[in-house]
Amino acid sequence: MSKRHAPILLALALLAAAPLMAREPDGTLGLIRTPNNGIPALVVPGGAFEAVLAAKAELFLARDGQEWPLAAEWSELPGGAMGARCAVPAGLAPGSHALRAKTDGKADENLRSVWVFDAFPEEYYVVAHVSDTHIGKERYERPSDDIIRDVIAAVNESEAALLFITGDLTEGGDPEQFRRFLALLDTSTLPSFVCPGNHDRQALHYEQFFGPMAYRFTFGRDGYLSFDTKDFMVADELGPQDGLLHLYRREIGPSRWSVGLTHRYEAMMGMRAQLTLFVDDPLDFILQGHTHQENEPGEAVPWGTTPLYIVPAAIDGRMRLLDVTEQGVIPRPVQKVAETGPRRAGAR
Repeated sequence: MSKRHAPILLALALLAAAPLMAREPDGTLGLIRTPNNGIPALVVPGGAFEAVLAAKAELFLARDGQEWPLAAEWSELPGGAMGARCAVPAGLAPGSHALRAKTDGKADENLRSVWVFDAFPEEYYVVAHVSDTHIGKERYERPSDDIIRDVIAAVNESEAALLFITGDLTEGGDPEQFRRFLALLDTSTLPSFVCPGNHDRQALHYEQFFGPMAYRFTFGRDGYLSFDTKDFMVADELGPQDGLLHLYRREIGPSRWSVGLTHRYEAMMGMRAQLTLFVDDPLDFILQGHTHQENEPGEAVPWGTTPLYIVPAAIDGRMRLLDVTEQGVIPRPVQKVAETGPRRAGAR
Protein backbone atom coordinates (compact mmCIF):
# COMPACT_ATOMS: atom_id res chain seq x y z
CA MET A 1 0.00 0.00 0.00
CA SER A 2 1.41 3.41 -0.94
CA LYS A 3 1.78 6.21 1.58
CA ARG A 4 -0.45 8.30 -0.66
CA HIS A 5 -3.41 5.95 -0.13
CA ALA A 6 -2.89 5.29 3.59
CA PRO A 7 -4.79 8.38 4.86
CA ILE A 8 -7.78 7.57 2.63
CA LEU A 9 -7.99 4.00 3.93
CA LEU A 10 -7.69 5.32 7.48
CA ALA A 11 -10.63 7.66 6.95
CA LEU A 12 -12.78 4.89 5.51
CA ALA A 13 -11.83 2.56 8.33
CA LEU A 14 -12.92 5.09 10.96
CA LEU A 15 -16.31 5.47 9.33
CA ALA A 16 -16.74 1.74 9.09
CA ALA A 17 -15.59 0.95 12.62
CA ALA A 18 -18.04 3.31 14.36
CA PRO A 19 -21.37 1.83 15.55
CA LEU A 20 -23.74 1.02 12.67
CA MET A 21 -27.31 1.32 13.93
CA ALA A 22 -30.50 2.66 12.32
CA ARG A 23 -32.24 6.02 12.75
CA GLU A 24 -34.64 4.04 14.86
CA PRO A 25 -37.49 5.31 17.06
CA ASP A 26 -34.81 5.78 19.75
CA GLY A 27 -33.02 8.25 17.43
CA THR A 28 -29.80 6.34 16.86
CA LEU A 29 -28.20 5.93 13.43
CA GLY A 30 -28.14 2.69 11.49
CA LEU A 31 -28.57 1.73 7.85
CA ILE A 32 -27.85 5.31 6.78
CA ARG A 33 -24.84 6.64 8.65
CA THR A 34 -24.04 9.80 6.72
CA PRO A 35 -25.35 12.18 5.62
CA ASN A 36 -27.71 12.92 8.50
CA ASN A 37 -29.38 15.95 10.05
CA GLY A 38 -26.23 16.82 12.02
CA ILE A 39 -23.78 16.19 9.16
CA PRO A 40 -25.80 16.98 6.02
CA ALA A 41 -24.75 16.88 2.38
CA LEU A 42 -24.77 20.14 0.39
CA VAL A 43 -25.31 19.76 -3.36
CA VAL A 44 -26.62 21.47 -6.49
CA PRO A 45 -29.01 19.87 -9.03
CA GLY A 46 -27.05 17.49 -11.22
CA GLY A 47 -24.28 17.25 -8.62
CA ALA A 48 -23.34 14.35 -6.36
CA PHE A 49 -22.79 13.59 -2.69
CA GLU A 50 -21.16 10.81 -0.68
CA ALA A 51 -23.07 8.50 1.66
CA VAL A 52 -21.98 5.77 4.08
CA LEU A 53 -24.40 2.93 4.87
CA ALA A 54 -24.29 -0.26 6.90
CA ALA A 55 -25.29 -2.23 3.79
CA LYS A 56 -26.01 -1.66 0.12
CA ALA A 57 -29.55 -0.38 -0.48
CA GLU A 58 -31.81 1.39 -2.94
CA LEU A 59 -31.47 5.11 -2.29
CA PHE A 60 -34.01 7.89 -2.74
CA LEU A 61 -34.44 11.56 -1.95
CA ALA A 62 -37.86 12.45 -0.53
CA ARG A 63 -39.74 15.67 0.05
CA ASP A 64 -43.39 16.75 0.29
CA GLY A 65 -44.72 13.26 -0.45
CA GLN A 66 -42.53 12.80 -3.53
CA GLU A 67 -39.61 10.43 -3.99
CA TRP A 68 -36.70 10.52 -6.46
CA PRO A 69 -34.49 7.45 -7.03
CA LEU A 70 -30.75 8.03 -6.87
CA ALA A 71 -28.17 6.44 -9.13
CA ALA A 72 -25.34 5.33 -6.84
CA GLU A 73 -21.82 4.03 -7.42
CA TRP A 74 -21.03 1.62 -4.58
CA SER A 75 -17.72 0.70 -2.97
CA GLU A 76 -17.01 -1.58 -0.03
CA LEU A 77 -15.34 0.12 2.91
CA PRO A 78 -13.07 -1.50 5.49
CA GLY A 79 -15.15 -3.12 8.20
CA GLY A 80 -18.05 -4.02 5.94
CA ALA A 81 -19.78 -0.67 5.55
CA MET A 82 -20.68 0.53 2.07
CA GLY A 83 -19.88 3.84 0.44
CA ALA A 84 -22.14 5.35 -2.21
CA ARG A 85 -21.53 8.25 -4.55
CA CYS A 86 -25.05 9.48 -5.28
CA ALA A 87 -25.97 11.49 -8.38
CA VAL A 88 -28.67 14.10 -7.76
CA PRO A 89 -31.37 14.56 -10.45
CA ALA A 90 -30.84 17.71 -12.51
CA GLY A 91 -34.34 19.11 -11.99
CA LEU A 92 -34.51 18.73 -8.22
CA ALA A 93 -36.03 21.68 -6.36
CA PRO A 94 -33.87 23.53 -3.82
CA GLY A 95 -34.33 22.96 -0.11
CA SER A 96 -34.02 20.14 2.40
CA HIS A 97 -34.62 16.52 1.44
CA ALA A 98 -34.74 13.28 3.38
CA LEU A 99 -32.42 10.47 2.35
CA ARG A 100 -34.20 7.10 2.23
CA ALA A 101 -32.69 3.64 1.99
CA LYS A 102 -34.56 0.40 1.30
CA THR A 103 -33.14 -3.12 1.44
CA ASP A 104 -34.44 -6.62 2.29
CA GLY A 105 -37.72 -5.36 3.64
CA LYS A 106 -36.00 -2.75 5.81
CA ALA A 107 -36.20 1.00 5.38
CA ASP A 108 -34.34 3.92 6.91
CA GLU A 109 -34.79 7.65 6.54
CA ASN A 110 -32.76 10.64 7.69
CA LEU A 111 -34.65 13.93 7.59
CA ARG A 112 -32.92 17.18 6.58
CA SER A 113 -29.87 15.21 5.50
CA VAL A 114 -29.46 16.46 1.91
CA TRP A 115 -29.77 20.15 1.04
CA VAL A 116 -30.08 21.22 -2.57
CA PHE A 117 -29.00 24.74 -3.59
CA ASP A 118 -29.71 26.40 -6.94
CA ALA A 119 -26.07 27.51 -6.81
CA PHE A 120 -23.45 27.96 -4.12
CA PRO A 121 -22.43 31.51 -3.16
CA GLU A 122 -19.18 32.68 -4.69
CA GLU A 123 -18.31 35.82 -2.74
CA TYR A 124 -20.49 36.43 0.31
CA TYR A 125 -22.82 34.63 2.70
CA VAL A 126 -23.65 34.52 6.41
CA VAL A 127 -23.30 31.66 8.89
CA ALA A 128 -24.78 31.28 12.37
CA HIS A 129 -22.68 29.99 15.27
CA VAL A 130 -24.31 28.40 18.32
CA SER A 131 -22.59 26.39 21.04
CA ASP A 132 -23.15 24.85 24.46
CA THR A 133 -26.84 24.09 24.16
CA HIS A 134 -26.55 21.84 27.25
CA ILE A 135 -29.90 20.11 26.83
CA GLY A 136 -30.86 18.81 30.27
CA LYS A 137 -29.02 21.54 32.17
CA GLU A 138 -31.77 23.28 34.12
CA ARG A 139 -29.81 26.37 35.11
CA TYR A 140 -32.82 28.64 34.78
CA GLU A 141 -36.49 28.54 35.68
CA ARG A 142 -37.17 28.26 31.96
CA PRO A 143 -36.50 24.73 30.59
CA SER A 144 -33.34 24.28 28.51
CA ASP A 145 -35.37 22.93 25.57
CA ASP A 146 -37.46 26.11 25.40
CA ILE A 147 -34.38 28.35 25.50
CA ILE A 148 -32.66 26.47 22.68
CA ARG A 149 -35.86 26.33 20.63
CA ASP A 150 -35.94 30.14 20.73
CA VAL A 151 -32.25 30.39 19.80
CA ILE A 152 -32.79 28.20 16.74
CA ALA A 153 -35.91 30.18 15.84
CA ALA A 154 -33.82 33.36 15.87
CA VAL A 155 -31.28 31.73 13.56
CA ASN A 156 -34.13 30.70 11.25
CA GLU A 157 -35.24 34.32 11.02
CA SER A 158 -31.74 35.58 10.22
CA GLU A 159 -30.03 35.76 6.83
CA ALA A 160 -27.72 32.84 7.70
CA ALA A 161 -27.17 30.13 5.08
CA LEU A 162 -25.69 27.55 7.48
CA LEU A 163 -25.92 26.76 11.21
CA PHE A 164 -22.95 25.45 13.22
CA ILE A 165 -23.50 24.00 16.72
CA THR A 166 -20.08 23.40 18.27
CA GLY A 167 -20.46 20.97 21.11
CA ASP A 168 -21.85 20.39 24.57
CA LEU A 169 -25.07 19.56 22.81
CA THR A 170 -26.22 17.85 26.01
CA GLU A 171 -25.55 18.29 29.71
CA GLY A 172 -24.70 14.67 30.49
CA GLY A 173 -24.42 12.83 27.17
CA ASP A 174 -27.22 10.37 27.88
CA PRO A 175 -29.53 9.09 25.12
CA GLU A 176 -32.64 10.89 26.34
CA GLN A 177 -30.84 14.24 26.17
CA PHE A 178 -29.63 13.46 22.65
CA ARG A 179 -33.20 12.63 21.61
CA ARG A 180 -34.36 15.97 22.97
CA PHE A 181 -31.54 17.71 21.10
CA LEU A 182 -32.52 15.95 17.86
CA ALA A 183 -36.09 17.21 18.17
CA LEU A 184 -34.81 20.77 18.56
CA LEU A 185 -32.27 20.40 15.75
CA ASP A 186 -35.08 19.50 13.36
CA THR A 187 -36.76 22.85 14.01
CA SER A 188 -33.87 24.45 12.09
CA THR A 189 -34.70 25.56 8.57
CA LEU A 190 -30.99 25.62 7.64
CA PRO A 191 -28.36 22.95 7.01
CA SER A 192 -27.12 22.24 10.55
CA PHE A 193 -23.64 20.91 11.36
CA VAL A 194 -22.78 19.61 14.84
CA CYS A 195 -19.71 18.42 16.71
CA PRO A 196 -19.30 16.96 20.21
CA GLY A 197 -18.16 18.68 23.39
CA ASN A 198 -16.78 17.38 26.66
CA HIS A 199 -20.31 17.10 28.14
CA ASP A 200 -21.23 14.73 25.27
CA ARG A 201 -18.51 12.16 26.00
CA GLN A 202 -20.59 9.54 27.86
CA ALA A 203 -19.99 6.08 26.34
CA LEU A 204 -20.43 6.12 22.52
CA HIS A 205 -23.75 7.93 22.55
CA TYR A 206 -22.62 10.86 20.37
CA GLU A 207 -21.29 8.45 17.74
CA GLN A 208 -24.52 6.43 17.83
CA PHE A 209 -26.61 9.56 17.18
CA PHE A 210 -24.37 11.44 14.71
CA GLY A 211 -21.59 9.15 13.49
CA PRO A 212 -18.07 10.41 12.70
CA MET A 213 -16.53 12.94 15.05
CA ALA A 214 -14.23 14.44 12.42
CA TYR A 215 -15.45 15.40 8.96
CA ARG A 216 -15.07 18.07 6.30
CA PHE A 217 -17.26 19.74 3.69
CA THR A 218 -17.16 22.64 1.28
CA PHE A 219 -19.63 25.44 0.67
CA GLY A 220 -18.95 27.57 -2.35
CA ARG A 221 -15.25 28.40 -2.35
CA ASP A 222 -14.74 27.70 1.35
CA GLY A 223 -13.76 24.56 3.24
CA TYR A 224 -14.85 23.56 6.73
CA LEU A 225 -13.19 20.98 8.98
CA SER A 226 -15.01 19.76 12.08
CA PHE A 227 -12.91 17.91 14.64
CA ASP A 228 -13.37 16.23 18.01
CA THR A 229 -12.12 17.70 21.30
CA LYS A 230 -14.59 16.05 23.66
CA ASP A 231 -12.33 13.64 25.53
CA PHE A 232 -10.16 14.21 28.60
CA MET A 233 -7.09 14.19 26.35
CA VAL A 234 -8.01 16.89 23.85
CA ALA A 235 -7.40 15.64 20.28
CA ASP A 236 -5.99 12.35 21.60
CA GLU A 237 -2.91 11.26 19.66
CA LEU A 238 -3.64 7.57 20.36
CA GLY A 239 -6.78 7.58 18.21
CA PRO A 240 -7.26 7.81 14.42
CA GLN A 241 -8.12 11.51 14.32
CA ASP A 242 -4.57 12.76 13.60
CA GLY A 243 -4.52 10.90 10.28
CA LEU A 244 -7.96 12.18 9.38
CA LEU A 245 -7.04 15.77 10.19
CA HIS A 246 -3.99 15.50 7.93
CA LEU A 247 -6.13 14.11 5.11
CA TYR A 248 -9.01 16.55 5.54
CA ARG A 249 -6.72 19.57 5.88
CA ARG A 250 -5.12 18.68 2.55
CA GLU A 251 -8.50 18.18 0.91
CA ILE A 252 -9.78 21.64 1.86
CA GLY A 253 -6.40 23.27 1.25
CA PRO A 254 -7.38 24.87 -2.10
CA SER A 255 -10.35 26.65 -0.49
CA ARG A 256 -10.62 30.43 -0.27
CA TRP A 257 -10.97 30.14 3.54
CA SER A 258 -10.34 27.06 5.67
CA VAL A 259 -12.47 27.17 8.82
CA GLY A 260 -12.24 24.84 11.81
CA LEU A 261 -15.33 23.89 13.79
CA THR A 262 -14.71 22.43 17.25
CA HIS A 263 -15.83 22.67 20.84
CA ARG A 264 -12.61 23.89 22.43
CA TYR A 265 -9.00 24.76 21.84
CA GLU A 266 -6.56 24.02 24.65
CA ALA A 267 -2.79 24.45 24.57
CA MET A 268 -2.41 20.87 25.86
CA MET A 269 -4.28 19.30 22.94
CA GLY A 270 -2.41 16.63 20.94
CA MET A 271 0.75 18.04 19.36
CA ARG A 272 0.32 16.34 15.98
CA ALA A 273 -3.16 17.83 15.62
CA GLN A 274 -1.81 21.28 16.49
CA LEU A 275 1.00 21.00 13.95
CA THR A 276 -1.46 19.93 11.24
CA LEU A 277 -4.05 22.61 11.96
CA PHE A 278 -2.00 25.58 13.14
CA VAL A 279 1.60 25.23 11.87
CA ASP A 280 2.05 23.10 8.74
CA ASP A 281 -0.87 24.76 6.94
CA PRO A 282 -2.73 26.90 9.49
CA LEU A 283 -6.50 27.06 9.40
CA ASP A 284 -7.67 30.57 8.66
CA PHE A 285 -10.24 30.66 11.47
CA ILE A 286 -11.56 28.52 14.35
CA LEU A 287 -15.17 28.70 15.58
CA GLN A 288 -15.59 27.23 19.06
CA GLY A 289 -17.53 27.40 22.32
CA HIS A 290 -16.72 25.80 25.70
CA THR A 291 -15.77 28.88 27.75
CA HIS A 292 -19.33 30.32 27.78
CA GLN A 293 -17.64 33.69 27.23
CA GLU A 294 -16.91 35.70 24.10
CA ASN A 295 -13.34 35.76 22.82
CA GLU A 296 -11.18 38.79 23.45
CA PRO A 297 -10.55 40.95 20.35
CA GLY A 298 -7.58 39.54 18.46
CA GLU A 299 -7.55 36.26 20.42
CA ALA A 300 -5.73 33.54 18.51
CA VAL A 301 -4.11 30.16 18.94
CA PRO A 302 -1.28 31.01 21.38
CA TRP A 303 1.61 29.79 19.24
CA GLY A 304 0.05 30.31 15.83
CA THR A 305 -1.86 32.84 13.78
CA THR A 306 -5.31 31.22 13.60
CA PRO A 307 -7.96 33.53 15.14
CA LEU A 308 -10.35 32.01 17.68
CA TYR A 309 -13.97 33.14 17.49
CA ILE A 310 -15.72 31.97 20.67
CA VAL A 311 -19.49 32.26 21.04
CA PRO A 312 -21.03 32.34 24.54
CA ALA A 313 -23.41 29.58 25.58
CA ALA A 314 -26.76 29.08 23.88
CA ILE A 315 -28.14 27.84 27.22
CA ASP A 316 -27.74 31.49 28.26
CA GLY A 317 -29.72 32.56 25.18
CA ARG A 318 -26.79 33.67 23.02
CA MET A 319 -25.65 33.17 19.42
CA ARG A 320 -23.60 34.98 16.79
CA LEU A 321 -23.71 35.61 13.04
CA LEU A 322 -20.54 35.81 10.96
CA ASP A 323 -20.08 37.32 7.51
CA VAL A 324 -18.01 35.19 5.13
CA THR A 325 -16.45 37.64 2.70
CA GLU A 326 -13.52 38.14 0.35
CA GLN A 327 -11.76 39.82 3.30
CA GLY A 328 -12.25 36.90 5.69
CA VAL A 329 -14.75 35.48 8.16
CA ILE A 330 -15.90 38.51 10.12
CA PRO A 331 -17.81 38.04 13.40
CA ARG A 332 -20.74 40.25 14.27
CA PRO A 333 -21.52 41.17 17.88
CA VAL A 334 -22.90 38.36 20.03
CA GLN A 335 -26.69 38.53 20.37
CA LYS A 336 -28.94 37.45 23.21
CA VAL A 337 -31.95 36.09 21.34
CA ALA A 338 -33.74 33.99 23.98
CA GLU A 339 -35.04 34.80 27.43
CA THR A 340 -33.91 32.40 30.14
CA GLY A 341 -35.99 33.44 33.13
CA PRO A 342 -34.49 33.71 36.62
CA ARG A 343 -31.53 31.56 37.55
CA ARG A 344 -32.35 28.67 39.86
CA ALA A 345 -30.94 28.97 43.35
CA GLY A 346 -27.58 27.22 43.52
CA ALA A 347 -27.52 26.39 39.80
CA ARG A 348 -24.14 26.53 38.06
